[in-house]
Amino acid sequence: MSRLRLLSSFALVAATTALAACGSSTSGADSRSLGTDAAAGDDASDAGAEASPGSTYPAFPVDAPQIQANQKTVLASPVVVTVTWPGDANASTWEGLGDGIGASSYWSATTAEYGVGPATSGPSNHVRVAQPLPSSLSYTDLQNYVISALSAATSADGGAPEAGAGDAGDAGGPNPAWPAPTLDSKGHSQTIYSLFIASSTTVTDPGSGQSFCTEGGLGYHDDVVVGGVDVTYAVTLECPSLNTPAIEETAVHETVEAATNPYPESNSLGYVGFDPDHLAWDLYTGFNDELADACQNWQDAYYQESGAFPYWVQRSWSNAAAKAGHDPCVPAAAGVYHGMTLFPSAESTVKVDLSAIGAPSATTQGFKVTVGKPLTFQVGFFSDASTAPWTIGYDFPAQTLLFGTTGSPLGNGKATVSIDKKTGQNGDEANVTVTVTQKGPGGFHVMAITWDPPTQMGFLPHYLPIVLVDQ
Repeated sequence: MSRLRLLSSFALVAATTALAACGSSTSGADSRSLGTDAAAGDDASDAGAEASPGSTYPAFPVDAPQIQANQKTVLASPVVVTVTWPGDANASTWEGLGDGIGASSYWSATTAEYGVGPATSGPSNHVRVAQPLPSSLSYTDLQNYVISALSAATSADGGAPEAGAGDAGDAGGPNPAWPAPTLDSKGHSQTIYSLFIASSTTVTDPGSGQSFCTEGGLGYHDDVVVGGVDVTYAVTLECPSLNTPAIEETAVHETVEAATNPYPESNSLGYVGFDPDHLAWDLYTGFNDELADACQNWQDAYYQESGAFPYWVQRSWSNAAAKAGHDPCVPAAAGVYHGMTLFPSAESTVKVDLSAIGAPSATTQGFKVTVGKPLTFQVGFFSDASTAPWTIGYDFPAQTLLFGTTGSPLGNGKATVSIDKKTGQNGDEANVTVTVTQKGPGGFHVMAITWDPPTQMGFLPHYLPIVLVDQ
């Protein structure tokens, strides 16, 4: 199944505000522990030699993850087609969003560095389907509906499916035709079909059979092959718990990801997955690792644009900004960005056995831990300009966040953690001491150094994930 944008069980209450995203506990809520063997611990003592505090911003080379390009498949010239159904009072709002996003500064800030150009749309790309969807349909039903609509759009006589689910059923007359996909010079589709599913229709999870909205799913994007052409589509669920700003944020999130990773079901991927050295980020966030996913947990990722594109949006991950020590979520918020970094020379190459979560083993950077043996390592405070000190904490969840949103819970073991310097600023370092007291059931642990705890329920503080492998 395609990647679902999850609200998660932590944050259902947040959906009633203008901020719809994943969330978790505040910093230091429970004990988090990191461990390494003695050699790794010895390396950590020299970490401060990598950079000297002072007036350089950031004070240290920032060990920032990069979201992988894979096959670099993106939509260079996207065309947005907005699809709505009867009874959707906000249809014109969704059409305005689709028409305006591609020329906005928001769009260029979030997609241009990845090779995506301005998106286009307009009245000819508005589809107001004549027949309503059924009150309930599955993810697969909706996928089949899209295939049927696109098959009709590319056939000689046009047309579109009836309002039923998989085979379109009989609901009293033809729907208007969907525009056929716009193809580039190589025959690749550039169209994003943006579907807004009103709250009168429940879309269900094929695994659990439960409503995505009930499970905390807000939307997703996927692709289908019609006539030998791979076509991307995005689904925004107008869940009853959400207000209009939250729905706009979801639509923007999915449109960015549909342009930068248009074919998630194929072997020709775009930007998805943190780089191998930063597996800790995948484990801590539950493999929410497309560009918009990477920023969705933070409260300050949500804001309202202005001018010709006055919609609520979500900031999206920038590899370039992260590597330079700036706010990794763009367009960057006003003001100075501050964060935390590990020192790579203090880490070890570790092998993480992921069989407990149905995945192959992976080699990454992290720490080796032994039950009962303390490990001390350093983290660095950095900012991109002068700013006041900030306070850090830690997070060591009872179970990995991979299974905080989907699947069966996987325990995270136990540890004690202490930090000798909890407040600092650019150039300062803190010693983190971790003692594992119980191995993780999967043979590994995930934790994070945290800062900037949110002021609303449903969001995580900013975090620096770390993986620990039991010895």
